Amino acid sequence: MSFHHSHHSHRHRHHHDDNDQYEDPTGVEVDGLVGDGPYEMEMLGDFGRLEQQQQYTREQPQQEDSSFIMDDILLLNHFCANAFPPRDDSEEAQIAADRSWEPVHHWILNHDANEFRAAAEQRDDAGKTALHFACQFNPPKEIIDIFLSAAADIVQWPDSFGWLPIHYACAYGAATDVIQSLADAFPESKTTVDRKGRTPLHFALGTSNYNSTDVLVLLSSTGAASYPDDNGMLPLHYACAYGASEEALYVLTDAYSDAITTPDRRGRTPLHFALSNAGRKASPAAVRLLLSLNEDQVNSMNGGPLPLRVLSEHAATLKEDEEQRESVENCLKYLLAAKPDPTADFFTALQSLPSFLQERAVVMRVVQELLNEKIAQRFPTAILLLDFYMQMLVVVFYSLAVEQSINRRFGGAADTSSDTAYCIVLYAGATYFFMREIIQVFSLISLKALHIWVYEPGNWLNVMYIIYMYVITGFMTTGKGNDDYFRIGAAAAFAFIWVKFLAYLRNILIDFAVFSGGVFHVMRRLMAFLICLMIILIAFSRMFFTLFVASADCKTNPPPTAEQLDLELIEESLDIKVWCTGWDSFLRVYTMLLGEVDEDDFGGNTFAIMLFVIFMLLVVILLANVLIAIVADSYKVIQDQRAAIVFWTNRLQYIAQMDAIANGPWKSRLRTCMGMSAIDRTHNVKVTFGKDLWRRFMELFEYEVDEGVFSFEFLCSIILRICALIFIPFWIIGGAVVAGWLWPPQIRQKLFTQAVSKHSSESDKEEQLRKTQIQRLQVEIDDLREELMQELAMDRTQMVQMKSAVAERKLEIQNEMKHIKRIVTMLFEQQGSS
Repeated sequence: MSFHHSHHSHRHRHHHDDNDQYEDPTGVEVDGLVGDGPYEMEMLGDFGRLEQQQQYTREQPQQEDSSFIMDDILLLNHFCANAFPPRDDSEEAQIAADRSWEPVHHWILNHDANEFRAAAEQRDDAGKTALHFACQFNPPKEIIDIFLSAAADIVQWPDSFGWLPIHYACAYGAATDVIQSLADAFPESKTTVDRKGRTPLHFALGTSNYNSTDVLVLLSSTGAASYPDDNGMLPLHYACAYGASEEALYVLTDAYSDAITTPDRRGRTPLHFALSNAGRKASPAAVRLLLSLNEDQVNSMNGGPLPLRVLSEHAATLKEDEEQRESVENCLKYLLAAKPDPTADFFTALQSLPSFLQERAVVMRVVQELLNEKIAQRFPTAILLLDFYMQMLVVVFYSLAVEQSINRRFGGAADTSSDTAYCIVLYAGATYFFMREIIQVFSLISLKALHIWVYEPGNWLNVMYIIYMYVITGFMTTGKGNDDYFRIGAAAAFAFIWVKFLAYLRNILIDFAVFSGGVFHVMRRLMAFLICLMIILIAFSRMFFTLFVASADCKTNPPPTAEQLDLELIEESLDIKVWCTGWDSFLRVYTMLLGEVDEDDFGGNTFAIMLFVIFMLLVVILLANVLIAIVADSYKVIQDQRAAIVFWTNRLQYIAQMDAIANGPWKSRLRTCMGMSAIDRTHNVKVTFGKDLWRRFMELFEYEVDEGVFSFEFLCSIILRICALIFIPFWIIGGAVVAGWLWPPQIRQKLFTQAVSKHSSESDKEEQLRKTQIQRLQVEIDDLREELMQELAMDRTQMVQMKSAVAERKLEIQNEMKHIKRIVTMLFEQQGSS
């Protein structure tokens, strides 16, 4: 007895120690959800701890020693605690689990009702009875029925943490009929909460392998679906976190529809929990259901996180698992189909998606329409035009400034006034790009998305461009620095200028986006080829060098004298050999690869000529054709399969930058300083300046006059068209001068928008068909519900009538029995008198 009692005391003292962070069988860590992310819920509760403790109990030898003898009344607890559920779905596991309950059956058969009741009412230090233990291990229904018939009160007894037996049964996935029996024996248990505010419904949904809709209907029938725990989490939060089935979610949303938009203590709705586990197979159905019931939750609500950002954080943790990626992509499709508001936070979240998910997003029609809508707004258009103007100014004035600076350094020119004017323009251009990057960085910091700027290679190109322009312009202004090094640096600056200009063009024209994407894709594909080519070139160069080094030809060429400085004299007096040094050999082999060959280079060496023939066959003919095949194939992949992805990804990066700048902290502070109200960032105000006027101008050229050419109406139309032809060019040019700010929306759309996908994918068509079928099914369910309600009302009426008829019939039978009794009594009396 002493061993058993102390053993359970040890088992549960740690289990319910209030000083420790509480963990329970549902796997939910109440004081902060465990896992890598703030939404991830793992099965780290008491399951593992109880398994170890139960294994420890089973391994204790049942010795004959009197020191280990246990009180008979405590054996029931011991046997229930040592039973176990099936390990898997196999028949052998079920047989083994059934045998684990044989000691319990045997003990019950050998004790009367009073002894059983006394044993069932025994508690350990944690307040657990044998029924609590039994409910942990998927017990047979007959065992539970015996407990409920012989000791019915214990079903109402909570342990020291407020858990009833039904809490344990739900947490460990007991059979439906077992939970039904426990609920019928104590109906109030369905809404009984433990010390953390959780009902049995929370526990049932806190296990990823338990989705019995019958149990959920039973537990939620008395309003348990509306009970939040201490974290503010409803059962629907648990269901979405653990990947409950779509049918289970329907039960919970029907029982308490407000749960869809109810946030927990941290502002997280059930949608957030579904997206934080988007890799699960059931998550897409959950996301689709939640958004179909309320599309508004696709945006940030009540200060909570943006759902798309939650999906992005989860997707970044996925491994190379096709099934998980497919589930995440489906969740993304349902999110974007709900048409979220095109806020700065939305675009930065879209940009922070992993590459495989971002490529899927940018080809969706809804995203492309949003990007086109954004690029045609005033601010992104103005920045595009200002970038173009500054790029052109830098290109033109840098070329002029470099030429003047080199003439001054090497030609002795003294006039520096033009240099200074050119450099002022260059400083202005570099400062413009510098301020743009600074504003973008601070804007992303305010949106908590600085990592997007850090991981974007184009931003680092901009930083290098700005620094280089400041440095090289400073050397041109001051005239300092080594002249030769300045010439080299000035030449290298042209590479930065034109690469940046190409990066600009890829944001507005799909052909340039495909080209730049193709270049990088080809370079990645050519990495192995280039390494092999370099090895072959080095090998041949060393072979040629070995054949000619220290030969007579390499020793007969003295260095030129001062009198032979003229190039023609050098060429005549000096027979240049190309194999005498390692570097010269490598350069010569490289030029041979490009087709430059001179037979005199081999000096009649037979082996060198053989090497040359092999080199031409292996490198020039074979590898050159392999190179052409790789480049053509790689570029075709970009052009045919990834053209839209490359362009719309570039467009997304630009729009995310512009939206971050447009909604950055500088704008709010400026409006505050000017005494203006803050801007509502959740809704974008569409500017329609000049839209109607431009439309009317265009209608002038579409309008056909029915009257003759000499009619007054025709004359007026001609005059109006001439006025329009005069005014429109001035309008376009004037708008271009102010960076498109005065253009009507039609011009910006014409210049910068790109055609979107017009054909729906097969999955989209199937989804639309599914929605139609669901709507029809809902109508049929409503009709069926009405019919059932009417039939139930009629049945209740008939039952009342039947009860009345049975009562009347019972009264008649009683009267008849009394009459028969009197007759029989009279017969006995007459027989006795005779």
